[in-house]
Amino acid sequence: MKHTLRFMVAAVLLCNVAFAQSVDEGRKFFYYEKYNSAKETLEKALAAKPGDVDAAYWLGQTLIELNDIAGAAKVYQTALQAKGSDPLLLVGMGHVELLEHKGNDARQRFETAISLTKGKEVNILNAVGRANVDAADGDAKYAIEKLKQATEVKRFKEPFVYINMGDAYRKLLDGGAAVTAYQNALSLDPNLAEAEYKIGKIYVTQGQEQAGIFLKHYEAALALDPAYAPAYYDLYTYWYSRDVNKARDYFAKYKANTDFTPSVEAEEISLVYASGDFKGAIARADEKLQKEGDNASAKLYRVKAYAYDKLGDSLNALQNMELFFSKGDSSLFLPDNFVKMAEISAKFPDKLEQADSYFDKAIQMDTVVKERVAFATAAANMYKKIDNRAKSADWLTRILSIDTGYGKLDLYYAGWENFYGEKYETADSVFNLYKQKYPDDMQGYYGGFRTKWMADTSAVASGIPSVAPVEDANRFIEIAGVDSVKYKSSLMLAYGYLAGYNANTLKEYEKAIYYLDKMISLDPNNIDAKNNRDILQKALDRPQPKAGAANKSSSTAAKPQKK
Repeated sequence: MKHTLRFMVAAVLLCNVAFAQSVDEGRKFFYYEKYNSAKETLEKALAAKPGDVDAAYWLGQTLIELNDIAGAAKVYQTALQAKGSDPLLLVGMGHVELLEHKGNDARQRFETAISLTKGKEVNILNAVGRANVDAADGDAKYAIEKLKQATEVKRFKEPFVYINMGDAYRKLLDGGAAVTAYQNALSLDPNLAEAEYKIGKIYVTQGQEQAGIFLKHYEAALALDPAYAPAYYDLYTYWYSRDVNKARDYFAKYKANTDFTPSVEAEEISLVYASGDFKGAIARADEKLQKEGDNASAKLYRVKAYAYDKLGDSLNALQNMELFFSKGDSSLFLPDNFVKMAEISAKFPDKLEQADSYFDKAIQMDTVVKERVAFATAAANMYKKIDNRAKSADWLTRILSIDTGYGKLDLYYAGWENFYGEKYETADSVFNLYKQKYPDDMQGYYGGFRTKWMADTSAVASGIPSVAPVEDANRFIEIAGVDSVKYKSSLMLAYGYLAGYNANTLKEYEKAIYYLDKMISLDPNNIDAKNNRDILQKALDRPQPKAGAANKSSSTAAKPQKK
């Protein structure tokens, strides 16, 4: 009997060990972002031991990563019914509620879980932090507060608390604090590839100029753990548009270390497109779409759209991009996809209005100022290409609010595009900014002079009062006059305007002659300037009319020019 009892005890212990291993295996798959494998493993573990809280919690987290929010909710609800108010399950359910935009309900769950464990359970505080980082509605500051509380628990040594803390700081766009948190994770586990990889992700947000740094951290992560698939994927995407051979090598390693899913298969077909075989990419994508049906990855439509665009088939490009956005999950959408959709849409008159909205989405997705400026510049260039100067001007002006550290060129292009788009009020405002920031640079005064001149002409025609560009014209002449040969044509315009303004508006013929003489000195063969000077000189030489008599003298005023 004793032998039988010993055998039964040993069997139970072996079963528990095997079960624990299966949950740990599921968590390991989760760490490597092999979510399908994690789901399968954790489902088996939960089926073998329905009351296991860890199995239920991590299965729910896996389903969330697979965008099956309803499935995660069902797992947590079922487990809570069986186990009551278990703290970890409460946090899992709160995570779901954050994703369902039920922030108040979620916060109540988190606080209840923390209260039940008296704020002393690291795994509970860590799970609260993770939930608030992962969900768009989550409170990153609240997450940091709870994660810091976890680090104060006696005998604390959990590196993933610092991983989640780093993610929370990233959500707050505090890259320095995020790097410190990831480094703290590495101090607890020097082989934690995720921490090294995520330090690299911080530098990605600073623009492609930091490529040397973030690529180094990705490679360092793989040196720590050659099975860490996320680093392979980011290296693949970096090289995708730069060196297709390197991209192919990294993709092969990614494929070997991740679950082979329709999404991975679509990426493989995308490499056919990247190699320049556009027709081949379309054929491969169509083959998979026909074979897989609704189970096919929406990425295939994106591959087709880009390939059709390269082949000059805008209609099929548009249709496939529309299918990509309608069938794909938002996690698949990249800023570049919205830019591409905007550019394709602009080729169709009835779709032109939606182009702006796609450029807006690209800008909203990217947190790097330089990238956002690049998207706005792409929008401006696109509109300029189709000769919509007013819309081009709108986007170049918008750059000044996206990047408040704008420079001369930003102001120059925005000012002149507004000028050519006949948006004179905005153009004048931009050139005023130029003059304020660069008071010794003639470009702001020249732009202001030209803009006010055109606006003045429009205002006279409509009867609206305007501001004459005399001050800007004179300041421009003062600066540009030091090199009259280089700036001859621009000076001729300014002298011509001032001559006409003094002759026709102020009736100051001597001043008008002064400016005409300036024109003749620059261009001795200018017949118009000579003729106008002669007319004004004769007017001065004639006896002055009696008081009250109409002065009928006139001269030919210089006309504003748009080019």
